[in-house]
Amino acid sequence: MVMKLWLIEVPPKNWFCIDAPVIAHLLKPRGWKPPVRRQFFLDCNEIADLCESAERIFAAEPTVLQLKAPIKIFGDLHGQFGDLMRLFDEYGSPSTAGDIAYIDYLFLGDYVDRGQHSLETISLLLALKIEYPNNVHLIRGNHEAADINALFGFRIECIERMGERDGIWAWHRINRLFNWLPLAALIEKKIICMHGGIGRSINHVEQIENLQRPITMEAGSIVLMDLLWSDPTENDSVEGLRPNARGPGLVTFGPDRVMEFCNNNDLQLIVRAHECVMDGFERFAQGHLITLFSATNYCGTANNAGAILVLGRDLVVVPKLIHPLPPAMSSPEASSERHIEDTWMQELNANRPPTPTRGRPQVTNDRGSLAWV
Repeated sequence: MVMKLWLIEVPPKNWFCIDAPVIAHLLKPRGWKPPVRRQFFLDCNEIADLCESAERIFAAEPTVLQLKAPIKIFGDLHGQFGDLMRLFDEYGSPSTAGDIAYIDYLFLGDYVDRGQHSLETISLLLALKIEYPNNVHLIRGNHEAADINALFGFRIECIERMGERDGIWAWHRINRLFNWLPLAALIEKKIICMHGGIGRSINHVEQIENLQRPITMEAGSIVLMDLLWSDPTENDSVEGLRPNARGPGLVTFGPDRVMEFCNNNDLQLIVRAHECVMDGFERFAQGHLITLFSATNYCGTANNAGAILVLGRDLVVVPKLIHPLPPAMSSPEASSERHIEDTWMQELNANRPPTPTRGRPQVTNDRGSLAWV
């Protein structure tokens, strides 16, 4: 009997593969422009094909991915597709013409909400996952959940750009796929990557590995909530566990928790996303935790840089930055298109202000719920 060895059990592709036209349409690091009149180029059937193919791959993967260096790590994107293209343009793109042959790509969640192009962002990442299943890796963020992205922009964008019937269908289908996303990644058994943090409940990597997918946020345990929602404390001098201003029941964790977790699991470093940081990355716990954020000028107000981390074979971490673009000078027609996008985002963020940039004071409010913060 002949044995075949696969890194991931991927079903054979059909004669028509949705990933190729999606990549051809969207992976344009220098030439991509927002679509005129914001019409999305995929229909429901094409989104269904994309989700079906990607979901089969995610279902075959473990809850905690086991990855190798070298690898590039991306933080929150939040529908800021232009920033993703700029990062690909500056530091290499996942294609045969780029660097996919010798370096992997890892994305830490929060692909949708807040920005204007969540549909492009998630569609391209799913297509890349289908095309390069062993080299492109996606884990889940707290916005990859229907109850959250119904409030923070993704549902609105789907309806606005695809029509109410098709938009709601696509939104439901993509959220079903989100329930299958892996929840963390372990690189060379020395660096763990997650979206939020370790919170109060996570002491061993096995606790994450034991989470069974598909999993909805409502059905999730305290481990899932800590993994996707918790944050480090304000700085290295604040130890232990503290209430988190994001909402009741959530916590921040101190540098002592980071060191304990790393010691328990023989780890060098935690890489997480989830918070906007002014330089795109920020070190915590004497460098044993890094917060990474890849969307510039978050929600149009933060004026922050975006960053990725390039992790070499020697596990040395090198940050790579992009900076906010100056306001664009454009034609009256383009200005009208830009005004529609900006107005939509400004109204959304006025109703649900973003969590303040890490290091800035949290604004007190009386809503006291995850939907508000």
